[in-house]
Amino acid sequence: MHCRGGQTCITASQLLAEMAFEKGFKDTIAIPIIGAERRGAPIQAFAKISMKKPIKTYDSVVNPDYFLLFDVSLLDVPRIKDTIKEGVTLIVNSPNPIDTNGLPKNIKIFIVDATGICIKREFMHSSGPILNIPMLGAFGKVTGYYDLKIMEKVIKKEFGDSRVEKNMSVAKDAYETVRES
Repeated sequence: MHCRGGQTCITASQLLAEMAFEKGFKDTIAIPIIGAERRGAPIQAFAKISMKKPIKTYDSVVNPDYFLLFDVSLLDVPRIKDTIKEGVTLIVNSPNPIDTNGLPKNIKIFIVDATGICIKREFMHSSGPILNIPMLGAFGKVTGYYDLKIMEKVIKKEFGDSRVEKNMSVAKDAYETVRES
């Protein structure tokens, strides 16, 4: 997952690991990369999930199967764009199809307007949209790794009953509107 500081991808990696475990994956782990980041700076987080065997490495992911991009402008950062390898499925927060110049040819690209969903549903914090839940809704739909019921269960456990309805409204919107680009 690549995002900017404050766009909640570290929390997203933790929630993704929990959702996969709840669904029945054998092992899951969230790996945040925390350093001297500040709000708005490019940051990354990883989640490893395994259906059949224990995860024995705790380092960052070099060749991901899926790549979640919380901010489409990060494609302009060469060190991020260069990590997108052939065969990956890219899920991008964007209302419009993205420019594929410079990207490998053998990738699948899905887009979801997570920012638009958050603005419409007033799912915001002081620095902007809370993108983790809509991006995870889109990821669940694209991969089939979990559904909205699993998301609701984990959200309730992590955030409490009072925050379930609003979180699930943005998750459902993203789940229903993510599309291949």
